[in-house]
Amino acid sequence: MNLSIRQAVSSGVRLFFWSIGFFYRHLSLVLLSLIPSTFRFIQMWNGLNTPLWMEIAVESTRVALFLLILALMHRSGFRDVFDSKLWQRWQRSLKRELERNWPVTFLAQIAVFIIGLYVLMNTTLEWLLNPTFMKVYMALLGMKAYDYDQVYTAALFFLKNMSVIPLSMVYILRMLGAGVHVRG
Repeated sequence: MNLSIRQAVSSGVRLFFWSIGFFYRHLSLVLLSLIPSTFRFIQMWNGLNTPLWMEIAVESTRVALFLLILALMHRSGFRDVFDSKLWQRWQRSLKRELERNWPVTFLAQIAVFIIGLYVLMNTTLEWLLNPTFMKVYMALLGMKAYDYDQVYTAALFFLKNMSVIPLSMVYILRMLGAGVHVRG
């Protein structure tokens, strides 16, 4: 493998692990992620036969999560995301990152993103929710009779909303320069 390609892939892998650390190091992000996760669990448990306000709450919380991630990456307060200065800093950082990383590192980071966050994370979640493990989980919860498909779908959406979705936001924002050139 070409040295620059190897370095680019290494950059993507470092970003993958940095994203995991960043997200789970910030309790505010984890707690905020519980809101869409819980509502999505309820929605899926009920076959999406839930009030519209739940979907609005899920999507609104994701927007707030995105903005909070952005603020934390820039080491700013949440209010600063409504100030053009933060967006201008990000725009300058984005320009520098794209100039520095295009095309090899940028494409390698996208490849690591697809493989790491979607293939590995989704495969891991599906493995954790296989019927054998589900019997154990449900027994621990005291549920002897349950609909596996219903539990699987609800649990999968809960776990994705606690992992894949917020980690995707963190990874992509950082890849696009959010907070990369912030001092302090």
